[in-house]
Amino acid sequence: MKIYILGVFLFSNICVASELDELATTQRLLDQVQLSLDRARTVAAQSDPNNRRRYLFDYKKANEDLNTMRAGIDRYTQPSRAQPLDYGKVSGDYTRGRPLWR
Repeated sequence: MKIYILGVFLFSNICVASELDELATTQRLLDQVQLSLDRARTVAAQSDPNNRRRYLFDYKKANEDLNTMRAGIDRYTQPSRAQPLDYGKVSGDYTRGRPLWR
């Protein structure tokens, strides 16, 4: 019986460690997404204005959503209290209209 309890305890610690590892990997992937968005924004800014699409990608909103996800993961992995808070919603809509004055 003691071995069984020890096994359950060790397995539960392994599960927590692997969840934290996966969340750390998610944070690194979010950093890579951020870098990709920054490169795409640079390319879009340097492109010919006459060849731009009718709708533009809303990089600001995408960055805000990435920061929201990062904050949620940070607060979960390093909680200041027992229950996680609601950190806001991710918009998921990154299309915005092209200004008419260009």
